[in-house]
Amino acid sequence: MKWDTYKKTILGISLLSFLFILSLLYPLYGPKDLNKVVLFIYDKKGEFAGVPPMPPSSYFPLGSDRNGQDILMLILYGAKFTIISAFSVAFLRVFIGGMLGIIFSLWLKRILPIVTDFLLVFKIVPPIIMTLFLMRRVSFFIEDAIYNILLYQIIILVIIGIPSVLLTTSGILEELKGKSFTLSSYLMGGSHYHVLKTQFTPYIKSYGVLMFVQQLLSSLVLIMYLGVFQIYIGGVSKTEVHGLEILNSNSKEWAGLVGQNIYEFLRTPHIVLVPLICYFIIIIIINIIKKELEASMEIIPFGISLTKKKAKRKHTAKDHKKDAITASDFILQRDVTS
Repeated sequence: MKWDTYKKTILGISLLSFLFILSLLYPLYGPKDLNKVVLFIYDKKGEFAGVPPMPPSSYFPLGSDRNGQDILMLILYGAKFTIISAFSVAFLRVFIGGMLGIIFSLWLKRILPIVTDFLLVFKIVPPIIMTLFLMRRVSFFIEDAIYNILLYQIIILVIIGIPSVLLTTSGILEELKGKSFTLSSYLMGGSHYHVLKTQFTPYIKSYGVLMFVQQLLSSLVLIMYLGVFQIYIGGVSKTEVHGLEILNSNSKEWAGLVGQNIYEFLRTPHIVLVPLICYFIIIIIINIIKKELEASMEIIPFGISLTKKKAKRKHTAKDHKKDAITASDFILQRDVTS
């Protein structure tokens, strides 16, 4: 990856990596129990400072919530769960869905139409409805082991997104199979595996990266919807939100912080705005990365156009035998006719 070509991508990944590492190191600098309720807040001198929730101040740079916990510490603690869940879901969706798309498109082509019709329901029914149905009960379990619930939730989010990746991958391969360089490989006796390895691999890598970023955005949006419905990544805490009959996020994941405090917006807007702005910043960073990748790879998100690179001479039938056409001889380019 060249710095000049992918400046925004490298910068964005560096920022997200720094935030993730800072969140992992939270036990070294943050308070141990973020679920306890603090009824009265005292300053460093031991003098009474006020009753939570506290507005932003020198003592609480981003304010405190109803339980008297520093919002800045909540943000730093929950960042790792936001990043882990979104990136894990996106990666597994692309890997599993991409592999299934390749298998059905090349080796199980006869049943691909049946699979496509069966998966049509995932296009009609909004993902949030199916996710709510599958997650609702287990997400309300009060359990100290955050990662047990987190693992189940990640599995559900992955399953919901696999059909979309599968159909996209099979669609790309079906269009690639109709291109001249692919037909040439088949005419010369190339197997599906040979065509996949020599012709399709460069395109699969390029589209795989782009699909990963797209699924990352999709996962973040879906997790935010879940937070609004008070289904928190990592489950709920035994300690409720003081003064309100609202479930308290156990992992302090950012979408959960927004969901549990959304009704506090008029009274104490900073409790909602801080995690919401942080969440939007991550989405903006990933969207910038997505646009830069699309521009540098010259990929159309919903189509594919292959243009031959400039060649000194035309290939003849004899040339094909001597020098087989490979995917490296082609580049992805925007379709000017679309």
